Amino acid sequence: MEVIDNAYRIILWISVTFLSVSLCACLVRAILGPRFTDRVISINIICTKTIIIIALLSSLLRDSALLDIAIVYAMIAFLAVVVLSKCYIMPHHADPVNLDFNEDKREGVK
Repeated sequence: MEVIDNAYRIILWISVTFLSVSLCACLVRAILGPRFTDRVISINIICTKTIIIIALLSSLLRDSALLDIAIVYAMIAFLAVVVLSKCYIMPHHADPVNLDFNEDKREGVK
């Protein structure tokens, strides 16, 4: 049983190491990305990989409090991507969308 537990821990540490290296590659894409969408997607991937790393560390360290931290981080990461996208999109919309259907009908009557 101890051999299986040690193999399990080695696999988890390898997974954490691989995710950390790939997280650095996503960080490079976030910095060098030519378009805004490349940057937003790479930031989202960084946040997702960080959540996975926290969950793996929770299993390795046998600490369930880290899972609560991962859940809170997931909510914050989601809000960060939404706010970042909204802040980018708003200045590019000079003309707001007209959703008042009554004015459209009155203009058609004229």
